[in-house]
Amino acid sequence: MTDGRLGPDAQAALLARPIVGRLATVDPDGYPAMVPIWFEWDGAAVWIVARARSRYVDDIRRDARVALSIVDPDDPDVRVHIRGRAEVVTGPEPLEGETLALARRLAERYEGAAGLAYIEDSRSWLRCLIRIDPDRLTGWGSADWHPRYLDPTPDPDPGGTR
Repeated sequence: MTDGRLGPDAQAALLARPIVGRLATVDPDGYPAMVPIWFEWDGAAVWIVARARSRYVDDIRRDARVALSIVDPDDPDVRVHIRGRAEVVTGPEPLEGETLALARRLAERYEGAAGLAYIEDSRSWLRCLIRIDPDRLTGWGSADWHPRYLDPTPDPDPGGTR
């Protein structure tokens, strides 16, 4: 039995698909806050174009710790989880330069011609370019249980801090 982990090629293939990710940030009260996002994976980092007034932009400015979950809609046992640190690279500013180029790629990837029209109609809206640098990237591709769950010895880390 394999342990069910996705290898790097399978992870990259999943991250290249137009799947809406779920981004978790830490809100002002210290609770997790989750939002669906469009994203692009460049092989080393995740890139997001966010509306400047999105609450998660403020969350990232205050606390860079984030998590991103991507689940294959055709097979929910196939997924990638990224835990890392986010940074607002540019913005708030209207869409231009690399942020505009990324926004166009994302819009076309997720919504085709309608997405591109949306970007052109909203270019003056203030946006932020966000990069997530992974501290940990894990992928799972099986309904099988991970071997740690099959081990009859007590979990040395029951709080799940590992």
